[in-house]
Amino acid sequence: MTRRVTWAYALCALTLAVGYVLLPAAGLLCFAGLVLSTLAAMMFGVVRHRPRHRLSWLLWAAGSLMLAIGTATAVVQTDVLQSTAYPSIVDAVSLGATFPLLLLGLLRLSRSGAVNRDWVTVIDSLIFTAGAGLLAWVYLIDPYLGDPGLNAAQKAVSIAYPLCDVLLLSIMVRMALSARRSWSVALLLTSGAVLLVSDVVFSLRRLNGDWGLGSFVDLGWILFFATGGLAALHPSMVQLTEPRVIGTTELKPRRAALGIASLVAPGILFAEALSGPVHNGLVISVGSAALVALSLSRVWLAARSVGHALTRERELRRACEALLSATDVVAVERVVKRAVSALLRSGTAHRTVLVVHPPGAVPAAEDRDASMSMRYVAQLTGGHAGLARELDGFELALHCPLSIGGVRLGELWVAAHERALITLQESGRVLAGQAASMIDHIVLNREITRRDSEAYFRTLVLNAADVILIVGEDDRVTYASPSARPLLGAIINGRPVTELLRPATVDDQADFADPTAVAGRLHIISRPDGSTAEVEVTVRDLTAEPTVAGRVLTLHDVTERRRLERELLDRAYLDPLTGLGNRLRFQDHVQIALAGDDPVAVLLVDIDGFRTVNDTMGQDVGDELLQAFARRLVDVCPRPTTVTRLGADEFGVLIAPADVAGIEELAQRIVDEFRPPFVVGGSVVSAQPSIGIALGADVADVAQLLGEADVALDSAKGTGERWRRYESAMHADTMRRMRLRADLDQALADDAFVLHYQPIVDLRSGRPHGCEALVRWQHPSLGLVPPLEFIEIAEECGLIVPLGDWVMRNAIAAAVKFRELYPQQDQTMSVNVSVRQFRSPGFVQRVLTELAQARLPANALTVEITESLLLGDDEHIHADLAALRAAGVRISIDDFGTGYSSLSYLHRVPVDALKLDKSFVDTIGASRRQYDLVSGIVQLAHTLDLDVVAEGIEVAAHRDLLADLGCGYGQGYLFTRPLPYADVLTWLEASFSVLSPVQDPVL
Repeated sequence: MTRRVTWAYALCALTLAVGYVLLPAAGLLCFAGLVLSTLAAMMFGVVRHRPRHRLSWLLWAAGSLMLAIGTATAVVQTDVLQSTAYPSIVDAVSLGATFPLLLLGLLRLSRSGAVNRDWVTVIDSLIFTAGAGLLAWVYLIDPYLGDPGLNAAQKAVSIAYPLCDVLLLSIMVRMALSARRSWSVALLLTSGAVLLVSDVVFSLRRLNGDWGLGSFVDLGWILFFATGGLAALHPSMVQLTEPRVIGTTELKPRRAALGIASLVAPGILFAEALSGPVHNGLVISVGSAALVALSLSRVWLAARSVGHALTRERELRRACEALLSATDVVAVERVVKRAVSALLRSGTAHRTVLVVHPPGAVPAAEDRDASMSMRYVAQLTGGHAGLARELDGFELALHCPLSIGGVRLGELWVAAHERALITLQESGRVLAGQAASMIDHIVLNREITRRDSEAYFRTLVLNAADVILIVGEDDRVTYASPSARPLLGAIINGRPVTELLRPATVDDQADFADPTAVAGRLHIISRPDGSTAEVEVTVRDLTAEPTVAGRVLTLHDVTERRRLERELLDRAYLDPLTGLGNRLRFQDHVQIALAGDDPVAVLLVDIDGFRTVNDTMGQDVGDELLQAFARRLVDVCPRPTTVTRLGADEFGVLIAPADVAGIEELAQRIVDEFRPPFVVGGSVVSAQPSIGIALGADVADVAQLLGEADVALDSAKGTGERWRRYESAMHADTMRRMRLRADLDQALADDAFVLHYQPIVDLRSGRPHGCEALVRWQHPSLGLVPPLEFIEIAEECGLIVPLGDWVMRNAIAAAVKFRELYPQQDQTMSVNVSVRQFRSPGFVQRVLTELAQARLPANALTVEITESLLLGDDEHIHADLAALRAAGVRISIDDFGTGYSSLSYLHRVPVDALKLDKSFVDTIGASRRQYDLVSGIVQLAHTLDLDVVAEGIEVAAHRDLLADLGCGYGQGYLFTRPLPYADVLTWLEASFSVLSPVQDPVL
């Protein structure tokens, strides 16, 4: 249809043109018919061929219409109105509508086919424009400017026409250099050329005073309309706005055109020099300078383009190096995607898809072209439907075939905006070629590997440790690998497989026809020597494979593995250190007991101060203590009782059936049996237990029962009984402990602690010798919290060091005040120091610094330490103790005789005093044995020249006995309980019979 319409339009245009020339009377009618038929042809071509950018053709058609309107207006003005006005409405139509529409339409058509909008193209266009503008200035514009017969408006209009012609020429040159060669391009350039020539001739005639219409210039306009209509009707008009790949050969004609444009200025100068004096020297020099500047700019941009090319080459080289290390198609795709991202400008939105065809696959008909092309994403249908979904969101995609030796391996698709795809074309072609080479190499390697693998696996089957059997449809063995003989005997072929294998579980049925029924299940084989073996069987049905024609059974001997699994399972439930069960076994036994009908009880037992043993005497001694503790605990508990080690120093005892009285009796018996110390690591170590008891009457599960026992264990710590049975009220104690833990850090920051002081008295004279500083916590809501409730928490939280430093600092300040008030009494201050505080870096220096700043004599301070600090043979501890004593500080061992006692350290460790624990004092009057023990301790202290301080004296009889034994000092409720600062001053004043108002130095 398009061909018939084209021929009809051509015949009509020719007829109308002939009529215009031969029939002047009907010229206007023929011209109007030509214009209308041209516009119809353009609209038909746009609708019929559907170009990518219709607006460009519509602008060209609108410009043609405005040219016709301007021409008709000129005829009316000259022939009808007999007017020669200049400028007129005709000039307004031409300059205001015709040229802008034509120039804009032609410019869009010249840029739509291959978007390559870079600065080089802009400068090239400027060079063409400058050359043509220089010609127009010398031969068209300058004559108008020098014409005295024209006013300013006439000169402006006369100059505007040549300038529009220059722009039209520049755009046409650009289209001629960059557009794809086609009939539509040729006709469109012809249309523009005849318009340009006609307009130039018309301007020259106007310059010479010939303003008439109806000359051969009209034939140029007629040809403009006719060729424009034919250009729109030809099917190749679509190619003008279609995206395409730019080849390097398309840039070569531009260089020739640039050379010609650069020679315009010298050519004009040469022509004027031949014809006479040079009239436009200044304009020519300015034009020459502009052309030279533009040429230099183009050289600079060309150099920059070379730099960009080198960058792309570097990225391609990196991609090639990365491709060489790719071992599969996924790695190739990853490298290609990374390379495309590097080749595109940073931040460019794009999507890359690498499609690899299976071996022997035939590409789609639209993909058989081996050249690179630009494709519309929306038009990717059929076999590319999935690809279109991946590239959705982009209009265009660059299609790079992956071919090696004429064999299509796949395609590389890159979707982005058109300009980005243009810059990627050359690099994409190279990248696709390298990717194709690597994919071909990978496919070839796979084929070689497959063939090698076949030979390898053939050898592997013949020498495999696993047994491979092929079973026919009658369930008889048709093939057995050589490894089957040691396991199944010499005669295997022809025997039923059910005779060789039997399920490990009686309930299982060996249906070897169903792979899923056999896979993963254990089977038993009777070896020729009479022993049995456990095997795992896997089945693959390869009956359809002619080379196999049966079911393949693979027997994997797991006899040794199963033995090890059973052994590991036993070990998983045992504690390797003590040989007792572990937490898993304990939980299982508790679960089983709870499921029964008998009442259940659980005891959680841990060792008080075990961490101190581990830290001071070493892990080996700690392990030895755990073993001894476990043996004694097992001996104490009745049979049958489950005793396990739950972890660290915690043990569990399960009793079922259980009664409350018997459980409490057992707890007390455990406490009593553990009073004697242990001898471990060459030292005597006391390991006192704490016990938490929970009954399983109203618990939901094991976790709740163990949780209640753990709460009871926490409640039992620090109590005299050392054991507690869980009660609901203990939950409040646990919450209180958690609250104290949460508030302790803030309390230290808020200075919420206070010191109470318990006087130490000379037992013979009754006079105060000094005081022991004891810390209390003034909690904002709980009131005064005793140290037994928060010292252990401070140890756990790591706050014991800053808290101990606070106590030391304020106790020294109080000691200074006491000595100021009673200078004749030489009062001393005793401060308890925990193991962790003493071991903290810089402890000795901090104490000496506090003494120096407070100006307290060192011999007025007594540092009380526990026996646990002296465990082991730590030279650092001995050195720190020696340093304190060398400075004059006195060292006292607190709670002597209750901890990890070893008399051997007394002659090695530099100490000054021993403090007898309250447990010795309470029974000194009732037990001769205890009396003799205290007497021995006092005598030993005198022998080593050590002072003795008795703690917890509550009755005068005990004081008298201690004094008779030679114990020098004592403290306890007999004298006074620990008192706040103001109260202890009152007590001291009463004791010294001195009254003196004092202000508390500890705020």
